[in-house]
Amino acid sequence: MKACIVFAQEGKDSFCHVILSRVTQSLEKEQITYELRDLYQMNFQPVFTAEDMQRVEQGTSSDDIQSEQTIITDADLLVMIYPVWWWSAPAILKGYIDRVFTNGFAFRYGSDGPVGQLTNKQAIVFTTTRESAERMAATGLDSVIKKQIVDGTLQFMGFDVTYQNFAAVPYVDDAARRNMLSQVETIIAGIRQPIGV
Repeated sequence: MKACIVFAQEGKDSFCHVILSRVTQSLEKEQITYELRDLYQMNFQPVFTAEDMQRVEQGTSSDDIQSEQTIITDADLLVMIYPVWWWSAPAILKGYIDRVFTNGFAFRYGSDGPVGQLTNKQAIVFTTTRESAERMAATGLDSVIKKQIVDGTLQFMGFDVTYQNFAAVPYVDDAARRNMLSQVETIIAGIRQPIGV
């Protein structure tokens, strides 16, 4: 089984980096090989340009995007890790989605509307927020975050998605953070192996 990790957090010392470390350890424990796409370290160019659009319309893509699409195609599991900024993903990840998960690759339009093309694949999304789970639930912003990435993006493309947000990260104690990392391990351990593996 193969995994692709798409990581979108700058710096080196965030809790997202700790989650990334636990994800890679857990994948190794489950004997799942992985390819890490650390978007900031890659200096990924996130702007979907007019040239990108022309290529999509012609059924092609630039070399850097073809490489990413090959990695996604070869993976049985996609893991996304990022902090929530302005109730959405960081711009570098939004740009990755715009440029990589294109019409003709991740989905197509049929007679009844859009059809996801990345089926029989699993996705796990780990996000972090400063706000508490209670405050997000009270304002409905927890459902906004989930709608964007789970329903409107990954399920749209055909992925079977598990989503976990870790709330109030700067304000909780070490025991709470250890519990969060235990949840990461449990979710990774629950990955279904593809048929025939």
